[in-house]
Amino acid sequence: MVNNFFVIDENFENIIDKSLKDVMGVSLISSIKPIYTGWTNIVYRVTADNGNYYLRFPRDEFWIRTIVKDYQFASFINGKTSFQTVDLKLAYDNGRPFSIHKEFEGASLAERLEKMNNEEISRISKELAKFMFEIHNVKFDKSEIFSIDNIGLELNDFITELLDKHVSNEDKEFWMSNNFEFSGNRCLVHGDLNLSNVILDNNNHIAAVIDFGFSGFGNKYFDLARVLSRNYPPIFRDYIINSYEELEGASLDIAELDKNVDTWKKIDSGYMNYMIKIGIYEKE
Repeated sequence: MVNNFFVIDENFENIIDKSLKDVMGVSLISSIKPIYTGWTNIVYRVTADNGNYYLRFPRDEFWIRTIVKDYQFASFINGKTSFQTVDLKLAYDNGRPFSIHKEFEGASLAERLEKMNNEEISRISKELAKFMFEIHNVKFDKSEIFSIDNIGLELNDFITELLDKHVSNEDKEFWMSNNFEFSGNRCLVHGDLNLSNVILDNNNHIAAVIDFGFSGFGNKYFDLARVLSRNYPPIFRDYIINSYEELEGASLDIAELDKNVDTWKKIDSGYMNYMIKIGIYEKE
């Protein structure tokens, strides 16, 4: 019986070879390497004759549905901001969707931020604030973005299902009383704008924004808080806040921002405990 999702011991080389030739026009593959950093998917990096690729294979039924949402939102948002976003392709193996995208040259903001000087941090903060401000102000009709209704399209609903499926009752106690709340206008959100999903070029400008699996509808604080929910130089926070306020022409509610930052940190902690429990990560 074939699973409706992917498991770690499948013959990924055959799946990858066929999909890259059929979908991306690849003629020759020189290397296929697993990447062990993904929480949500089994990830492979592939070197081929016409570039490098990442393929993401969902680990369970929830992430199968998420990969379709990722594809649909990425397709909609492409070209609607000043920044390049991932050109995601959807492929199938025995009816199971997985995604493919070409690698962007550069490195993630998470890898580079600690090594940046204040001038570079100020510049990248302005660019990242501009991306958020632009996506939050895209005019949209729900039906133009998603053709699916089998997964939470409001970020709050999506996270609720994520925690119900993957996090222990103890680790999700905070969610019922401290989940994301709407404030201000409802807008489009990236949903998981952590620093690993922002790719920088060799001059430390934003080359692309990737991974729209958490995307949907929410409010600006969801994205702003996600950006500030992991480790970063202290001055980065001030630059992000000031840059967004300048673009919006209004002050942010810092108490609400901090509440959402704390919520994201608890989501990360609970999901990490789940990944340790199922053996994907080892406890440090």
